Amino acid sequence: MTTAIPSNASPVTTSVAAPNHPTVQAEPAAKTVTAPKPAELPKRTSVDLEEGLKKLEDIVQKMNDEMKSTQRGLSFMFDRAINTHVVTVKSAQSGEVIRQIPTEAVVRVAHNIEKLKGLMFDGKY
Repeated sequence: MTTAIPSNASPVTTSVAAPNHPTVQAEPAAKTVTAPKPAELPKRTSVDLEEGLKKLEDIVQKMNDEMKSTQRGLSFMFDRAINTHVVTVKSAQSGEVIRQIPTEAVVRVAHNIEKLKGLMFDGKY
């Protein structure tokens, strides 16, 4: 004899016994798992970005002050035009630039690309 279980009913374990068969138990229905809703991120404003850039400039200044006090030829800069850090290694005696990361050529190219983007999106040409 078959027993119908409504679809909205909670899982129930039932046993059916037949004369020549062992007891059979129905398995509970699988649980449905839903993914959690993603967290909403706060919207960024220009004020937040300006505050962040100001803090970044303060940190860069502190790093430069520390390098001067240790007589190291290492300086740090944040280039706002291309939104990147520039690290310069100079000779302690002559002041000559030994290495710059990114190189001067890369910085110039990045500046030119920013100027080109300005021309393209300002609608002058």
